[in-house]
Amino acid sequence: MRFLLVVVSVFLLAGCAQVSGPLKLYFISSARFTSGNRAKVAAGDTLATSLYAVTSAVSGQAAKLTNFRAVVTYSPRREPFAYPAALNLFIATPPSDAEVVYLDTTLNAANFLFTPVFGVRTTSGSENWTFTATDAEGNKSARSFITTVRYTDSLKLYHNYLLKLRVPATKRSDRRFIDLKSGIALPAYTVLGSVANPTLQQLTDVVVLPNGLSLVSTDSLELYQPFSSARWGPGNRSTTRFRLTTLLPADFTGTQDTTAIINQFAGPGRAYLRTLAVGQVYAFQAHRLPSNKAVYGLMRVVSVPNGTTAVGLQLEIRLAKQPLLTL
Repeated sequence: MRFLLVVVSVFLLAGCAQVSGPLKLYFISSARFTSGNRAKVAAGDTLATSLYAVTSAVSGQAAKLTNFRAVVTYSPRREPFAYPAALNLFIATPPSDAEVVYLDTTLNAANFLFTPVFGVRTTSGSENWTFTATDAEGNKSARSFITTVRYTDSLKLYHNYLLKLRVPATKRSDRRFIDLKSGIALPAYTVLGSVANPTLQQLTDVVVLPNGLSLVSTDSLELYQPFSSARWGPGNRSTTRFRLTTLLPADFTGTQDTTAIINQFAGPGRAYLRTLAVGQVYAFQAHRLPSNKAVYGLMRVVSVPNGTTAVGLQLEIRLAKQPLLTL
């Protein structure tokens, strides 16, 4: 992603800055951007935020920022699961995912603007986003917000979500690295930035190719687009396979239990889907790394690109839930 190093007018900055001496970090104020806690976010919604960091610290002959870092923590964990019978124990100590580093970039400038677009979780719970800027003198400033999702499928045996993806996906900021197991779509700069992120690489099951019509498993990525395999080691690649089913949309809706979803996947399957078409229903098998535990689901193609910016790739995903202890 190409970041804009610009000076932003003070009247556009949200609230007060988080200050550490000469280092200031602002949220940009706009109806489009999230700059504070949000308690009622739709599952799988797409949000954007914008932050501006600036320092007047003098190290040598110029004021310099040296690092910008964005991290997110999900609680409870972002993958769907069957709730345990002893709900009191779950409520007392809800299982959380390890902190995910969304961006950790080195800087050499007096100011920095970061405007990410991201998809929120598809399951009930919260996600805590924290952004930290550091300058050459060691000053740090941080801003954060929490988004909360309430989804009514908690007691069902399956989990549904809808992925809405922009196409053509030719920019490093386009979200086309997909974690089918949770519904999180990531941009290239988080997965394959100047420093590769092995944690996010392990989470990624498939990549949407720039045409918006093709999907490929990460273990076969270099076969279908220019790609340096040295930047994504085999131990961090998922073996995701698809099988085209004969299910119609009504059949997809009626497939609601774990066994029925798993049974739709039979045979070795395909690592590459060349041309998705509206109405197709695929069964898939993904794997949770590093344990390599299989995860099963169905994928219905809701829409495909039609040459306009208004219509992109939309995929409805239905996952077979697993007991919490087996995740």
